[in-house]
Amino acid sequence: MLKWSDYVLTDGTLDEGKIWRKEPLYQGMNGRFVERFYPEETGPGYIFKPLTNGEHPEREAFVYRYVLHAFPPIFPRLLASSEEGAGEAGWSIFEDLGPLRHEFRLAHAMEVIKRMAWWHAFPETQWRELGSQGPKPPIERIAADLGARRQELSLLLEEAGLSLKPAALDEIIGGLTEGAAPLQLRVLSHGDLHLGNYAKGADERLYILDWEHAHLNTPYWDLYHLIDMSHPMFPKRIRKSEREKLLGYYVKQSVYHGRKWDLEEFIRGYCRYAALFSLWMLLLVNGDLERGDSVWPRDRLLAQREETLANLSGCLDRLSLVGMKGQSVRMRVVGEDI
Repeated sequence: MLKWSDYVLTDGTLDEGKIWRKEPLYQGMNGRFVERFYPEETGPGYIFKPLTNGEHPEREAFVYRYVLHAFPPIFPRLLASSEEGAGEAGWSIFEDLGPLRHEFRLAHAMEVIKRMAWWHAFPETQWRELGSQGPKPPIERIAADLGARRQELSLLLEEAGLSLKPAALDEIIGGLTEGAAPLQLRVLSHGDLHLGNYAKGADERLYILDWEHAHLNTPYWDLYHLIDMSHPMFPKRIRKSEREKLLGYYVKQSVYHGRKWDLEEFIRGYCRYAALFSLWMLLLVNGDLERGDSVWPRDRLLAQREETLANLSGCLDRLSLVGMKGQSVRMRVVGEDI
């Protein structure tokens, strides 16, 4: 009888000679595909996940072993993983949850918020071995990067028809050094909780996927990825009222776990954080467009930039830091009107 490892070659890819069929699900940042595979024609399918990014290949298995064992079953079961030290040939095999719906609905996002407030309530000491390294730079480094690229950023915003009030960027960056309580707190963070990493199954259960980026961070990190982080393959648009409801629901749920926030201070602190992150994302996406070397299709990157601008505008407007030149936030890039 074959073991799970028998289906995988030494280079960390599926051995097509030992399976009946496979189908790609999505492509990682390194170009490798997560795939559904069927060992036999009449049997169930499974999910094969090779190393798809720069994370250590054993990280997700570590999170499953030492973190998720304390969670309710809101994630796919990990069935097998490569041996320690596999490097770029690392892999994991998960149960197949069947068709998943990655659609943004307020009710779905609120269900994620409820779970999130619960896992944020665990003491930092319980997860200290995870460290503070996420898939993107910490917000303090993002702030420093924006400060060094002010001129480039100003040109991008001007092309978008979005103008910050004088010294507004200084005010946003300064908000990270004013001792805001959520910024000082470190909680367990999923790390990459965009729309592609949570979904509803055919059984209408909520599933949260891809925990390899779990680390310690401020509560705002998970909230930003859920609410305002844009993604080229999982677009969504957030209304201002939805942002307010989600943040208010997080504050309400936190009370049940012994943590109280002043609602207005929490929302304004989040909007400063989100505006800063979205400004950085705007530079990141525009760089991908100009270089033309992204794994994402160009039309998806253009849509992602529009989403980032819309979310940025919403947060700046909440802080009374935005002025619009006309109604549009559409941009021109590399001389191309879009």
